[in-house]
Amino acid sequence: MAEAARRRRRSLMEMLWEYAEEVERAAEEFFESLLAPGRPSWDVRNRCLEPLTHISVAPDEVVITMDLPFVKPETIRVRPVEEGIIEVVAEMKKALRPRDLGVVHVEGELREMRCRTRLPVPVEMKAMRFVFRKGILEVRLPRKRQARA
Repeated sequence: MAEAARRRRRSLMEMLWEYAEEVERAAEEFFESLLAPGRPSWDVRNRCLEPLTHISVAPDEVVITMDLPFVKPETIRVRPVEEGIIEVVAEMKKALRPRDLGVVHVEGELREMRCRTRLPVPVEMKAMRFVFRKGILEVRLPRKRQARA
């Protein structure tokens, strides 16, 4: 009996070690993705610039804020692309060259701000609201209610 309990404890310890190694591996991948050089925030071929974006998750809603300087407010389009992804597109007041941003090795013009954002939790896309004030777009999406079992 004591031998079986020791074997069971050892297998439990092995499972805990495996779990700890898995968590450590996932944490390393996460931190590498943060530290790795990212893709550029512009796309000269599609003539667009990606805005700075922040996603905040509250118990009852998801709030996405985007920095959209120099855009024409009447051209802002916010739409769901697919389940859990929204796209924001806005035309800029004047074209911007990468050289204006200090990027000398890229030629072309950027004429719009464009961003696709994956939502971290399920939301009600049809109840989406957004407000544009002083160059900041704020998109509010109520979270889907979970059915209680």
